[in-house]
Amino acid sequence: MMRSSRPLLRLESKFWHFTEYNRVMTDQTPDTAPAVNSAVPGAASPTKPASAPVKKSSRGAGLLGAALIIVLLVAVGLGWALWLQRKQADAAGREIATRLATLEDAVAQGRKDAREALTLIQGQSGQVRSLEAQAQEAKTRYNDLQQAWETFSGGATDEILANDVERLLVLANQQLRLAGNVNNAIVALETAQTRLAQAARPLFAGLQQSINGDIDRLRAVATVDIPAQTARIDRLAGLISKAPLLVPDAAAPGASSDTQPKPATAPIQSQADDPRHQLPADAAWWERWRAEIASWPGRAGSTLTHELGDLISVQRVDQPAALLLSSEQAEQVRGALRQRLMTAQLAMLMRQPEVWKNELANVENVLSIYYDGRAVDTQSALRLTHELQNIDIAVRLPDVGDSLASVAALRAAGFDSPAKQD
Repeated sequence: MMRSSRPLLRLESKFWHFTEYNRVMTDQTPDTAPAVNSAVPGAASPTKPASAPVKKSSRGAGLLGAALIIVLLVAVGLGWALWLQRKQADAAGREIATRLATLEDAVAQGRKDAREALTLIQGQSGQVRSLEAQAQEAKTRYNDLQQAWETFSGGATDEILANDVERLLVLANQQLRLAGNVNNAIVALETAQTRLAQAARPLFAGLQQSINGDIDRLRAVATVDIPAQTARIDRLAGLISKAPLLVPDAAAPGASSDTQPKPATAPIQSQADDPRHQLPADAAWWERWRAEIASWPGRAGSTLTHELGDLISVQRVDQPAALLLSSEQAEQVRGALRQRLMTAQLAMLMRQPEVWKNELANVENVLSIYYDGRAVDTQSALRLTHELQNIDIAVRLPDVGDSLASVAALRAAGFDSPAKQD
């Protein structure tokens, strides 16, 4: 701004000198003009009349005034332009300063974020290195365990392998002999077969063939359908609980009226024996009254027989003791039958045909003695008991003797030590 103000001062000094010169020239009169001209060095003496210089002086003064106005306007315009330029420069400087301050703040915040990000990355890098170390350690342990398992499964001695297979064979034999469970025995034999296949020892080829033969024989066995027979036994227990006894009791709430024996009812007096129906239609009143009196004894006997018939029932009973049961004894009879059915079910699971048939025979005997044979539930229970008795639960199960004999033969031949095998 100092460089722009110095030309303005020089212009103002020149303008002042020019103004002073113009004022002196305009203030001269015709009388003082020669003196002024003579005062100015080098000024020539006038050769024309005095009126001619006066006209030139007035015309020059007008031009100088116009030039002065133009110069003033130019000076004002330049000053205004310089003021606007200075104002814009100040505004631009303030804006630039503001932007610089904002940029510095943004740079400072970016540096701070960068430092935080760097710190976080360093922390995560440490965690990643720790996880990599843990993963490497876990991989090393896994390799050790894998090698140990391979050593245990594939590099075990023949004697250890024979012990494992023999233990599985004994378990299968126990399932067949004690529980009669063919499926569990097959699972044990398949496990032994898989163990031998993983070991891949030529010495156990004969044992593996024996196990395959035992598995084929067990799969060909026709077993008893345990779930179906258990459902039939449960159905028989339900029939026993609701079938009516010979003596009605409160222990059989499901007994309906159609299962109970209906008492014999006496016939009502027929119209042929009624004296009132023997009179003609035009009989006198006294004849009607006598016939009415004569019919009273017959009508009274028929009514009495009909009313007392519900109290008397006729039924044949082979065991008289069945009619002497009380309500508590009837409930005990039903409980005893349910216990016998449970024993029969246990005998079926244990493959004991004698116990199975004896318990069902006792159930059938009690049903035929103490229960009403004319009831539908009793007949269904007797029929279901007879069907269960005809089921043969004594299934001939094969054994695993061939496999056990093969293991015994291997033990008798002896096993080579690992050094000899190598």
